[in-house]
Amino acid sequence: MTSKWMVSPTGNGAQVWELGKDATVRLPRWRKGLVARVERGTLVVTQAGDPEDHVLAAGDEVRLPPGGLAVAWALTPSLLAVRDAARVEASLPCQAAA
Repeated sequence: MTSKWMVSPTGNGAQVWELGKDATVRLPRWRKGLVARVERGTLVVTQAGDPEDHVLAAGDEVRLPPGGLAVAWALTPSLLAVRDAARVEASLPCQAAA
């Protein structure tokens, strides 16, 4: 039940955790919310005030609004990357108005 924080290997500003089976981690709070992406494994992400628990497998991600305690629980050994939603939005290509 261990977790290990590490610097993102891609340099994209993500906070990355390697989680052993049944490990938990409290996710950071950012003003614009966060995007949690599972790089490896399966985990549950939940946030206070959100009636839904998000079960995510490798390649899945969820955007959580700001506010409220958010945690991740690893159902299997997992690698979780969390990014500030504002940074994610800023990196998206602009879409032309129709």
